[in-house]
Amino acid sequence: MPLGKAAEYGYLSARCHVLRSQLIDSERLKELAASRSIGEFVSGLSMTPYAPFITEISTEGVHKGLTTAFEYQGKRLTSDLKKKYLEIFTLFFHTKYVLLDEKTANISVAGAEEIFRKIDKDYILSLEKSIRKLPSSERRQVKKIVGSYFDLLNLYNLVKFRLLYGLSVEETLSNMLPYAEKFTIVALTEFCGVKSLQELSVLIKPVLGEGFDDYETFRQVLYRYHRKQLLSVWSGYPFSLALPFSLLRLIEIEISDLRAITEGVAFGLDNKEITSMTVGG
Repeated sequence: MPLGKAAEYGYLSARCHVLRSQLIDSERLKELAASRSIGEFVSGLSMTPYAPFITEISTEGVHKGLTTAFEYQGKRLTSDLKKKYLEIFTLFFHTKYVLLDEKTANISVAGAEEIFRKIDKDYILSLEKSIRKLPSSERRQVKKIVGSYFDLLNLYNLVKFRLLYGLSVEETLSNMLPYAEKFTIVALTEFCGVKSLQELSVLIKPVLGEGFDDYETFRQVLYRYHRKQLLSVWSGYPFSLALPFSLLRLIEIEISDLRAITEGVAFGLDNKEITSMTVGG
């Protein structure tokens, strides 16, 4: 089996390592955040893989180019995969955006919350079914990535609904997604008892490895936890479907940072403010 996988995924593994080496590091992100105009920002991207896709020097042009770049890299990393393995990539990197658009379209509809919960439940069930189709040796790695992503979303939702909006424990838990790597519904129920970010920090520091005192630091710590799960799959067996999955998620986060910088530069924000809006690197 290992020799068969080496033959099947050897080229893909090599491509993943090359593309990973081209990711933008934190120092380069800070330099991009210091751009004084969209033109200067685009110029700063000239030596990155995004350059060929940004053909118009404008906010809209950058966003369009980033979208095209992500689609291109996604096809490069998945074009040779078997259909049953491709499904998890489509669900995680495409379907979630389609469902977000569907939620937005129904936000004013009566009973929207119930509609949203059904959308989330059906989506999670589809993800779980798709992950079960992966080879057993790689299933755990992909589950770790997907689980840590939902950990991130659930902790965001807990802070938003419980601490910022002041919803009840029951209302807060109803907004949790039923999928996790470390932070199960049982743990989230316990966290609903906190009165501040500092209290939450004490409870989850043993898992995240570091604490936080404000929302900005909270975001950074969460993404470092998620990034750690993404990078952990690179130290195992080299011929794994988890590599392109991890890489595409890293690229997705990087593009989210570049979008944030684009908006910050367009609005003339201070470079420190813009940097605080990014989470990767």
